[in-house]
Amino acid sequence: MRQMTLGSLIRSLRMQNKMTQAQLASLVGVTDKAVSKWERGISYPDITLFPKLADILGVAVNDLFNECVDEGKPSRLLRIFEMSHDIRTPLHIILGCADMAQMHRDDPELLARYLESIRISGEYLLRSVNRVMEVAKEGAEGGRDTKYPANIEELGEYLNARPKAQDPFLEKYDFSGKRILVAEDIRLNREIAAEILKQTGAQVEFAIDGQECLNMVSAAPAGYYDLILMDILMPNMDGVEATRRIRRLEDHRKALVPIIALSANVYEKDQKEALEAGMNGFAEKPIFVEKLFEAMRECL
Repeated sequence: MRQMTLGSLIRSLRMQNKMTQAQLASLVGVTDKAVSKWERGISYPDITLFPKLADILGVAVNDLFNECVDEGKPSRLLRIFEMSHDIRTPLHIILGCADMAQMHRDDPELLARYLESIRISGEYLLRSVNRVMEVAKEGAEGGRDTKYPANIEELGEYLNARPKAQDPFLEKYDFSGKRILVAEDIRLNREIAAEILKQTGAQVEFAIDGQECLNMVSAAPAGYYDLILMDILMPNMDGVEATRRIRRLEDHRKALVPIIALSANVYEKDQKEALEAGMNGFAEKPIFVEKLFEAMRECL
């Protein structure tokens, strides 16, 4: 039996919530005509609106995506949504390496390394965009080119296996004497964070996943870490679960260490989950240095 279409689901939920098309449009931030087109199946909502639309209609994001499936196959929109992380992560690497190349432009060896990382990540980003386009057009996944990384994990491993920047904003921020723990699974991202944070006088330590971050906080004396920058998507234990467990530590000083989420997923649902887990703030990747430092200053 064919499932309800996305348009008919939106219309049904809107009516259940006793909303007019104009009211729903106002809450979502689109025109009445856009909502009308959704409900008539003429167009889809923009992919970035799905979390907000789901919150307004009182359903989970996947409930909207799942109405676009055919015979149990994953929704095209759901696959595109999941691919968004594959786009933002290499973009973070590209922008970070560009900043560091500018800072170390007089060092030929470092400059060559950062430019090579930009090229590799750019090629990966281009293929990710192409995959999104293929899925959007109901195209086949296509054969895999084994010469290049196939996913974020392989990209991280590829960059990690390969043999280091004054920002004009940095002089406004002084975190001298502060010890910051950065939980991040990709080595190049850790290196970028180290370069940026050390310019402020901060002392930086690293954990490669949520479990190691939890272990380091548990083993350190109370008050040893002043702040944690926590990546959300990591192997073994993600940042949200690591935060929950830190907040449950018996030593209250350790349990209350400020934690800022770092994530390529910037949707309201992800931010809400991070804050509900006990994080003090949320900074998006690619990192905008001044925004990150402002969030850190608030916590410190």
